[in-house]
Amino acid sequence: MSQHRHYSEKEFEEIVSQALDDLPIEFEKALENVAIVVSDRGAENHAYGMYVGSRLGGMPFIGGGGLPDEIMIFRDTLVRDFGDDPERLRAQVVTTVRHEVGHHFGFDESGVRRLGL
Repeated sequence: MSQHRHYSEKEFEEIVSQALDDLPIEFEKALENVAIVVSDRGAENHAYGMYVGSRLGGMPFIGGGGLPDEIMIFRDTLVRDFGDDPERLRAQVVTTVRHEVGHHFGFDESGVRRLGL
């Protein structure tokens, strides 16, 4: 049976921050108004991450405009499934961040999967 390491919120946020820092520099401007949130609500959402927003270049939500776009990265499910191996966890966080950034750029689920995310 594999042993899962506990990752504090601060430790996990550091992993997410590194994944964001590793994105191409061109993405910085596009993400400056996107809130990146670490959450422990992945189990209830059956996900590693979630994008909530209007998509860059897409139509905003009707009546929207007041709330910033959000990328949520779910610590609970990522640590549950990859927490026994720090390198696998880091790799999956990078993939999850890039997957959700892909949604921000307007790709639907099949589109981000075709990108290998």
